[in-house]
Amino acid sequence: MDEKAKSNADKKSTDKFGVPIGGVLLVVAVVVGLAVDSTGAKEDNFFADVVRMDNVAAKIHQNYVEEVSSKDLVDNAIKGMTQILDPHTSYFEAKEYEDLRTQTEGKFGGLGIIISIRDKVLTVMTPLSGTPAFRAGLQSGDQIIRIDGVSTRGYTSDKALTKLRGEPGTEVRLLIRRKGEAQDQEYLIRRDIIQIKSVPFYGVLESGIGYLTLQQFSQEAGAEVEKAVKELLKKNIKGLVFDLRHNPGGLLPQAIEVSEKFLPKKSLVVSTRGRVRNQNKEFHSNAGPVLPLDIPLVVLVDRSSASASEIVSGAVQDWDRGVILGDTTFGKGSVQSVLQLDAVNHIKLTMAFYYTPAGRCINRPENFVRKGDDFEDEEDEDGEEEEDAAAKDKGKDKGKDAKKERAKADTATYRTKGGRLVFGGGGIVPDTVVLRKIPDAALRALLLKDMFFQFANIEYVKLQKRGVKITADYTPDETTIKDFYAHIDSVKFTFQSMAQLQFDEFKRRSGVVEDTTLKDNKNPYLEPPKLSDADFKKLKTASERVDSILAVDSRQAMRQCEPEIKRLIRDALLVREFGQDHEVVYRSKLSNDEQLAAALKLIVDKPAYTRLLKVGAAAPKPVSQSGSKVADGKAGNDKKQDSKKPDSGKQDGDKKVK
Repeated sequence: MDEKAKSNADKKSTDKFGVPIGGVLLVVAVVVGLAVDSTGAKEDNFFADVVRMDNVAAKIHQNYVEEVSSKDLVDNAIKGMTQILDPHTSYFEAKEYEDLRTQTEGKFGGLGIIISIRDKVLTVMTPLSGTPAFRAGLQSGDQIIRIDGVSTRGYTSDKALTKLRGEPGTEVRLLIRRKGEAQDQEYLIRRDIIQIKSVPFYGVLESGIGYLTLQQFSQEAGAEVEKAVKELLKKNIKGLVFDLRHNPGGLLPQAIEVSEKFLPKKSLVVSTRGRVRNQNKEFHSNAGPVLPLDIPLVVLVDRSSASASEIVSGAVQDWDRGVILGDTTFGKGSVQSVLQLDAVNHIKLTMAFYYTPAGRCINRPENFVRKGDDFEDEEDEDGEEEEDAAAKDKGKDKGKDAKKERAKADTATYRTKGGRLVFGGGGIVPDTVVLRKIPDAALRALLLKDMFFQFANIEYVKLQKRGVKITADYTPDETTIKDFYAHIDSVKFTFQSMAQLQFDEFKRRSGVVEDTTLKDNKNPYLEPPKLSDADFKKLKTASERVDSILAVDSRQAMRQCEPEIKRLIRDALLVREFGQDHEVVYRSKLSNDEQLAAALKLIVDKPAYTRLLKVGAAAPKPVSQSGSKVADGKAGNDKKQDSKKPDSGKQDGDKKVK
């Protein structure tokens, strides 16, 4: 196209004011939107920015060397906008929204996992007990790299759900990346109807202490918790351990209802805050406590405790009603609403965050910027000085990045009703941190391949033929242990240590064994060393010697895990005999639970329990995503709050529940 023709084309596509005709309707829509939008920041130039985006789209649509559809341009622009927001915000076209409705309202099969996006990777929050994912050995923190051979890069949680769910009985293939494992592992899991009890087990443990576990906040959660507590009180319990580990959350009304079983009537449980005024709400307990306030309470949490679990544990902590024990929780404290854009398209948008009674934001910042408790873009003097210094030393862009990182990090400290120090930063930091022991590598390999569940199904039949009864006191004998090792040999299970895996890589790169990866590798610099026949023979002999030594080491590592192997065989056979949620199964697993043991010990030790709930108790510092501890009050702003209404975060001093 010559310059004259191009000029005429541009004139035809614009009005006399130079605004692209294709964007007139968009501009009108923006003006209408601005007329009702009272949430924009004072320095926000929304109208001009939207016109600028429309101009870019028009120029591309009219002049790009190849034809690009307007739908592709707009769809990718929307994708770009949502990618800078949090992972829970998603855009749905007509078919995607219909799929979402089908998955949420219809009958479907699933795997029994709760998923989220962590560090831009699809991640398992927790497998639900007794589900296909749980039986297959998926673990909290597992990264789902591929679903049925397709990369999950760029997936939202909603898109992943549509891929994971399907007809009951159908199979889905997952490629899992697990921290501490040298290689990604593939799982083939059969979908099933997921049915979960809210309270699968409660009972009295040693020293007359009650135990109650809540798996999810379903519609019946509040009623089931109340019933369990009342039954335990009939047995004159001396304290209660309330287990919220591996609980991914659920319904907000049920979080309020469960909280009020432990808190005084009319206590603030949680508040929501957003930029839209109608998102700012407070939720209080409507009934008196079911568990008397003088009975000690310990709440167990871990990295898989999320959403409603964090609301309950945060309220218990901020009102000094009990001790929180375990690991820092997940930090999923955001509220989503589905907004209709037109006749067919929708957007699920994060509209608010959850805040504990002391004013802590439950949500852990991920790939978005939380600008402050009142969502106003304000800086203190220190912030301006730091930004100026960063801009001078590293350039303007890097200075903005430093500002963004400061906005994401909540280093403020807060005060509970009794004046105890607690931390922000997302999630609930326990009053006393007790971490679970990580299984040895050999044991992790067995769990990864679901060896215990598979073996139990085979061995159970043999035990019946031998006349061996599976009871609560059952312990695997030597014959069963030998059968187990024979089984893992029969399915060609091999445990390779990290040293073995790395040595295998060395053998491939050195040419001792064939490196099949080089066939498809186009890098000309990747080639094995050119050794003489004599040197190659020496290298191969030495490699065989090292292989022999490492193989012996692997077998010894397996034998060193034998006590844990016996316990896991026992648990798998108990499940086979009694079912996943039977009391015998729970009591067996709880007998080896170090976090529960710490909770029981704490309740028995009344002086220690009381000290943790007093002002001056040493509060554990939260651990960041990188593993470093967040700074204490010297780095953050201590803020004050009235219990009746959370403040905007502008007052000085400690935030405190009164």
